[in-house]
Amino acid sequence: MLKKVAIAVVSCLIVFLTTATNGNAADTTSQLVAQVDDILKANPLKPAETLQMINIAQDETISLFIVRMVDGHVVKKHFHKTHDEVIFIIKGTGQMFVNEEWVSLKPGCIHFNPIGKIHSTKQTGNEPLVYISVFTPALKERDRNFVE
Repeated sequence: MLKKVAIAVVSCLIVFLTTATNGNAADTTSQLVAQVDDILKANPLKPAETLQMINIAQDETISLFIVRMVDGHVVKKHFHKTHDEVIFIIKGTGQMFVNEEWVSLKPGCIHFNPIGKIHSTKQTGNEPLVYISVFTPALKERDRNFVE
């Protein structure tokens, strides 16, 4: 299982490092290199916005986002009926509800969430929580099913 997670994360990071954004998903048939800070700067938070999902790349098999959470934002407990999700924490701190408990998040943390597993994320620090979120297959429709 850990090997599958490692392979998924490495694959996602390769896609991330070869793709850029201007707010819309990039054409995944071309290769580009982008910096997370540049992506965030090019996509500022709107007033009163506490959660932002910036679509970096998408094709039929994968959707790749940079997610930014601020001001204690909480994504309520939910599950995905048709998608696996992998996240990789880049900046900030938070907590994630996994396996019926809250665990701390910091840069370098990886989370694999298979179809049907309940999870939640909250920003807890003094700076934005920023992470890469990868969905497989591609996230073509909303698949967040709240349990609370």
